[in-house]
Amino acid sequence: MSLATIARYPITIEGETVQIGTANELALALDVLQGQYDREMLVQLRPNLARVVGHAAGFMTVMKALTVDDQLYLIEALGSDLAEVMQDAAHLRDQFATLAQTEVEEALLKTLGAAGLRRLILTAEELAEVLEWVYGQCDSLVLDLLGLDDVRRLCRHASDLSAILYRLDHALQEKLMEQLGWTFMTGLIRDGHDLALLLRALPPASSERLLRHYTRQQLAELIGNADDWAYLCQRLEPAEADFLFDLLELR
Repeated sequence: MSLATIARYPITIEGETVQIGTANELALALDVLQGQYDREMLVQLRPNLARVVGHAAGFMTVMKALTVDDQLYLIEALGSDLAEVMQDAAHLRDQFATLAQTEVEEALLKTLGAAGLRRLILTAEELAEVLEWVYGQCDSLVLDLLGLDDVRRLCRHASDLSAILYRLDHALQEKLMEQLGWTFMTGLIRDGHDLALLLRALPPASSERLLRHYTRQQLAELIGNADDWAYLCQRLEPAEADFLFDLLELR
């Protein structure tokens, strides 16, 4: 699109009117005025902010030019347009990587809501990458907004669940495992590789809880061969290895 065809919208500050049509133009105006009229510009542009911001890169550009309070205003003003502006989970992840305030992360998530997050996050890998860059209670908020049914849908393999659990603190790991159910978790484990991936994501106490759902015979059949055994042993913490050896009566 040429500059001549970009729709522009007027803002008037101290009697002077300028036309703003892109995120770069808005960020430049914010920078020139050095924060004195940031909120006033956003308010005047509010009906057209989604058009001006345009896409995820534009959103990030404008966010970097704003104070926390005005970042919160921009997010609220975009409202139901935010998911379309954000485009996909990779851009959402990158946006979280630039944010320093938990309250801004929380506002971003709540404004996206369940529908917005489900539109953006299409795989377990994408969910894990988003969880990597949220802080405080926001990781719990991500999971709550998506809902258990969607988390289960994304976790098609043990590697999927492992990637998600690896990004959570121990308390939230325990909560999610209880919510998903041990039957669901063990149903993802097909061999020793899968078992190793899940055990690696968990602290020893949680690993023990998972292993207790297997009998000695089931574990022997699951691990199955020398390659699986070597892969598993290379990834176990000493406490996990000791517990597994005891279950298998190897000492």
